[in-house]
Amino acid sequence: MPDHGGMDGYNYACFDRHVAGGADERDEAAFRGSFRAGEQAEDFALTRLDGGVLVNLADLWRSKPLVMEFGSFT
Repeated sequence: MPDHGGMDGYNYACFDRHVAGGADERDEAAFRGSFRAGEQAEDFALTRLDGGVLVNLADLWRSKPLVMEFGSFT
């Protein structure tokens, strides 16, 4: 793991720049404006990881229920 100058290898210097530049506030605003449970998402195309084929979201939920999860792994 590369040393980013922080405790336990955490990238504090980049995080501080992220916060100082207002990016965290923009991220939070985008999250507040995102979908809520039960809302229908607009149709959009997704690229499958197993071959690069484009799949429309509507094609996935027409055949069976679909759960979309978005999150952070930090």
